[in-house]
Order: sequence, then structure tokens, then C-alpha cells
Amino acid sequence: MNSSIDASIGQPIGVILIVVGCYMLGEIYKLVFPKDQTKRLIPIVLAVFGAILGVIIYYIDKSKLLNVDSILTAILVGVISGTSSTGANQIIKQIFKNKGEENNE
Repeated sequence: MNSSIDASIGQPIGVILIVVGCYMLGEIYKLVFPKDQTKRLIPIVLAVFGAILGVIIYYIDKSKLLNVDSILTAILVGVISGTSSTGANQIIKQIFKNKGEENNE
């Protein structure tokens, strides 16, 4: 049984970098723009930033971005990864919210 990653699939490290980078940018965005009106723009900002990171990683090393074969695919992977950081934020928010509620009982 071979435990190595199939070379045709590539490595997901680029996707992980996009998600983590976008998550960090989202947290910084919330500190810089604390008003609720600007917070609704976070998914759009992260999608654009994810697309930019996807293009950068595509030109540096395609194998780090799941071996995508075109720039359009790299942009789509970046957009999806960038917006998934918003979902990761909501998961973390709900976990800590639920722990806080359990401590109050």
C-alpha cells in the first residue's frame, strides 16, 4: 500500500495557504472596518483575494494548487478557497459561542 499522494492530483498546500491567508485577511478586515455595514463585504473581499492568491500560486508552481491546467481553474480554486475561509470563521465562531453558553449554565 503506497501512502504517497498521486502525482496527477498534486498537492493541496496551495489551497490550504489560500484558506489560511484569507481567514487572516478577514480578521484584519474586521479590525480595520468595525462597522456592521462593511462586514457584509467580507465574503466578496475574500473571494477576490483568494482569486489573486490562486493566480500567484498558479504561476509559482501549478503542482501546489492541485495541478490545475488553466488560469481560469486557478482563479476558481482561489475564489472557492477564499470564500471557504468565511465558512471556517463561522464554524469557529459557533464552537466558541456554544462553549460560552455551556459555561453559563
